[in-house]
Formats: sequence, C-alpha cells, structure tokens
Amino acid sequence: MATLYVQDQGVTVRKRDEQVLITREGKTLQEIPLNKIDQVVLMGRGVQMSTALLVELIGRGIPVMLTNQRGSRHYATLTSGPSRFGALRLAQMQRVNEPVWNLELARAVVRAKLSNQRAVLARANWPAAASALGQIDTALAAVDTAVDIDAVRGHEGAGAAAYFGAWRVRFQQSWGFQGRQFYPPPDPINAMLSFGYTLLLHDALTAVQFTGLDPYLGVFHVIEAGRPSLALDLMEEFRPLAVDRIVLELIQTGALGRDQFERPAQRPDAVYLNATGRALLVARYEETLQAPARLPGGEQTPLRRVMLLQAQAVARVVRGEQATYAGYVMPF
Repeated sequence: MATLYVQDQGVTVRKRDEQVLITREGKTLQEIPLNKIDQVVLMGRGVQMSTALLVELIGRGIPVMLTNQRGSRHYATLTSGPSRFGALRLAQMQRVNEPVWNLELARAVVRAKLSNQRAVLARANWPAAASALGQIDTALAAVDTAVDIDAVRGHEGAGAAAYFGAWRVRFQQSWGFQGRQFYPPPDPINAMLSFGYTLLLHDALTAVQFTGLDPYLGVFHVIEAGRPSLALDLMEEFRPLAVDRIVLELIQTGALGRDQFERPAQRPDAVYLNATGRALLVARYEETLQAPARLPGGEQTPLRRVMLLQAQAVARVVRGEQATYAGYVMPF
C-alpha cells in the first residue's frame, strides 16, 4: 500500500489513461500508475486535482485527504462513504457506552504503546535511559490494574514523561529539546515529531475508515466534535515504531540539519520543517511504513498493513467475534 503525497504548491494532479500525472504549467513532473496508489494526501491550498481523477480515485476506494501545507491540520478525507458498514457502526455505538469494554481496549492500546516506547529506548542505549526504562516498567505494570480510563491515561502520561525525559537528557544541549511540546512545536525535534504524527494520523484514519469503523468514536481519547478519537487511539501503539525511530535516525545520522527548519516571521515561537525537511521526512516515513514488520505468528508484512490489521481486530472485538484486543508490539 503506497501513499502519494503532493506537497509542491502550484501543481495540478490529473488522470491520463491509467496514470496519475503531476504537472506544472503544462510540464509533466511525475507519472504514477493508478494501480500503485492506495491513498492520496494533498498538502496545501495550492495543489489542484481534476474532477476526473477525484472520481476515479473514489470509485476505486482510494481515499483522498486534504491537509494544510505543513500537514499539521487535517481538513477532510474524501471516500465513497460509510453506508455499507451500518451494522458495524451500530455495534460500535453500543460498545462505547460499555465502561468495562472501553477500559479493556484502552489498557491494550496503552500497554502496546508503552512496550514499544520501551523497546525504542532500550535500543537507543543511552546512559540516562536506565531510570526511564524502570519508570516505564512501573507504568506498564500499573496499567493492568487501572480501575478506569482516567487512571490508564495517568499511567500513559507517566510513561511518556519518562520516555521523553530520556530524550531531554540526550538532546537538551544539542537540539534544545525540553520535552514533548506542540501547538506550536518550539524546537526542531518537536517539529519532526509533530509532522510525523500527522502523517501517522492520516494512515490511522484510512485504516479505521477502510475497516468501516467510525473514526470519531474512540475510547482512550475523549470524544469531542471534530476529533477522530478512534484513529488517535489506534495510532498510539504505532507512534514509537513509525515516527520516533525515524526522528532518532535522522538526528543521529546527521541526515537532517538545522538548515531544514524555519521559524515563521508571523509566529516566532514556532519551529517547523521547511519544504526540503518535510520531503525528507515523508520519504523516510514511507520507507518505514512499507518495510516488513513481523507479526506474532512470524509472518512479515508492511507496517502500514499491520495498522490495517489492528483496525480490523478492533472491528472483530466490536462485533463480538474476538474476545479481547491485543495491541501490536514489534519484536525487534
């Protein structure tokens, strides 16, 4: 499954035969076979798509997402509609009113996230990581006995504080990282994390919608107008695997430097990736999502498909076809 990200402002995306053409002022910049694309992300208001291509994509079941130029704001996802999943959505609406069911699903999501954070931190092998690993272990043990979702959120927060606390010790002096912060990101590492999590949310939304679940009916994230709570729930266990690893690799290999960030004049407290930096992170993200990941049974499949399989597992639990949900923990 491949995602076509269109970031260049001023281009037109249209269909010719079985190809997607990206052109600027009549000159073809890129040709991609339609059968190689599984979703499209249009980033920015300066990207135009022809109606013929939009209808073709929706007819093939390929979602089209609209975001702002930095990818930090999701405007809409265009699909053929959820009407054929009425029974599943009805069951989901009934499930989200069951506190015990919600608690079990939230525990599974957070347990997987903490386990994957632990694995990423252990592989980093930083001198300051030992204390953080112990705190994550404590949070992991506490999740199993949490009596309600607020308690689960508290243990997730404690684990995240320990995890990014180790990042702070490692990168405070060299990158100005003081901890996980956003709205807006105040330093380059937070800029990379925020952008990467936005890309991940696109994939989580696609997986949830493809499965037929309502992305706005989650359990760990509070249900609010306009918040895709279930997609946010699903992406939790993938944050360390799909984004954090990339950010660490880009920093530690020197692949991404300070000249690939910008501080907008109208918002001097914010730091964002520039166009070159975004293109590099998108490329690494795609490589990671298409790379094989091992399933519990030993089979290997692209990490993006693992996310879809996890969404399908949530659907089976909603329908009562599977007793409990198990979050995905990558065996390193």
